[in-house]
Amino acid sequence: MSALTHNAVRTRELVEFLRGEGHPVGKLLSDAGVRPQQLEGEEPFLPFEKIAEIWEIAADIIGDDLIGFRKGQVQDMRLGGLMTYVGMAAPTLGDLIRNLARYRRVFSDAIELDVSELDRDGVLSWHFRVPILTKHRQNVEYNATSLTAAARKLTGRDLHPLKVTFLHPRNEHVREFERFFGCPVKFAAQHNSVHFRLEDLELPLLSADSHLHGILQHYCEDILSRKRNRPSEVVSQVERLVMDRLTTGAAVQDTVARELGMSKRTLARRLADEGTSFQAIVEKLRQALARDYIADSNLSLTEIAFLLGYRDASSFSTAFRRWTGKSPREMRAEVS
Repeated sequence: MSALTHNAVRTRELVEFLRGEGHPVGKLLSDAGVRPQQLEGEEPFLPFEKIAEIWEIAADIIGDDLIGFRKGQVQDMRLGGLMTYVGMAAPTLGDLIRNLARYRRVFSDAIELDVSELDRDGVLSWHFRVPILTKHRQNVEYNATSLTAAARKLTGRDLHPLKVTFLHPRNEHVREFERFFGCPVKFAAQHNSVHFRLEDLELPLLSADSHLHGILQHYCEDILSRKRNRPSEVVSQVERLVMDRLTTGAAVQDTVARELGMSKRTLARRLADEGTSFQAIVEKLRQALARDYIADSNLSLTEIAFLLGYRDASSFSTAFRRWTGKSPREMRAEVS
């Protein structure tokens, strides 16, 4: 199955920034398996996994674990392409977010934006349709930060969300995130999300243009009608559903199969065709998440056990030693 692509305009901006700072962007792109020509054109697209890798490598090159967070605060909205303009022309902040969700396929096959709780609770959440173990922390932090920065600029208000959450863990610099967003920020959460105040969603945009908005919406609808929507990979779907259910103990094959509209037997056959199984996916997720939680957070072993769906810290420790040959405390001591 072909890779899911994502608009690479912001990634090109990042590469040009690094080039201007004298960093070896040729090696960066080579390490990510990207040719410079792939970033040319008015609105280039790359496989999302390549984009995520470029951002992660960039953070390592310059020694800045906050590069996504920092770049999101200073984005130039004029360079964001069609999706930026259809958002900027919208009447209100809420309409901008609904446009992003409705027309997400115009700029990305990889991202899923959920606005089902926007009108009731002010919640926007998102995830990427890629293997759950794909490292894309910098990109996700850029998403949340750039959206908040744009909301402030376009409304002319120093608005602050009620809460921001990230799926990935982070141990350092959390206070910097809270200072920027002006609200509690939780890492190692169940979703990537921004919780807006309902009254802020009604704020008019300074750039609103009803005539242009109508034209751009029509253009986006035309693109969607001609763009074939690639089906989700079953492994990615199962990973996401398992992730959502680990803490509740509902990450079982019957439940996930029912959520996907198929029988347990059909799901098992589909996964076997991909060379894996439901239990293998759960085990792989738990291993990777456990390593991240231990290395990049101050969560206690009891809290980690809960997040991974274990009955208690003892059960988690037994499983961790089976995976790594070490106890969680031993591993934490090594990486600290």
